[in-house]
Amino acid sequence: MESSAVTAELVVRAALELVFVLGAFLAILHFSRLRQRLFPLGAAALTVLFVFLAAWGGAQMLDRWQYDYPQKLSAVPLTRFAMYQVQIPESVESTYGWEATLADGSVEQVNIAAEFEAIGLPPLSTRMRVLLGWTAEPAGSDDQVAASEELRLYAVGLERALSARGLDVARMDFLRVTGTPLEPVTELIFSWDADDLRSTR
Repeated sequence: MESSAVTAELVVRAALELVFVLGAFLAILHFSRLRQRLFPLGAAALTVLFVFLAAWGGAQMLDRWQYDYPQKLSAVPLTRFAMYQVQIPESVESTYGWEATLADGSVEQVNIAAEFEAIGLPPLSTRMRVLLGWTAEPAGSDDQVAASEELRLYAVGLERALSARGLDVARMDFLRVTGTPLEPVTELIFSWDADDLRSTR
């Protein structure tokens, strides 16, 4: 899963969107009284407005990389939200989950985005899904080994974050989650006990 791949389709779509947005804006200026209403603002204010609109429009064309982790470029806060109205089957085949088993035997569901909120939910979620996909590669393959090590480091970070809140973590689990929100089906992918998590300290 490489969300940042530049393809001919993305280039054409961005160009078409740019033409459409510019066309719509010029049509509004030409066929409405907006121009007359803007003139009293003065040349300086109009320049600032048009520069902002140009930057905003440009960000809209180049926001394909807003979910990368780590991000190659970021145009926040000018990027748009991706809101999907229709779910296609391959869009959510599976998702991920983190669980912490505490020393007293209780199980704590861990929201990794809440623990590492500085990263931001979209890129972090994308990274987890990429790693989840890599775990399905043949054992010992480059992607599978890289996913195993990177997820172990995330588990170490989560254990430290939970320990800082006074929770005694005995084990961290990384899960593949399918099914529905009301009836989730979980599959254990990786598990690290306390010794694995604390050996890097």
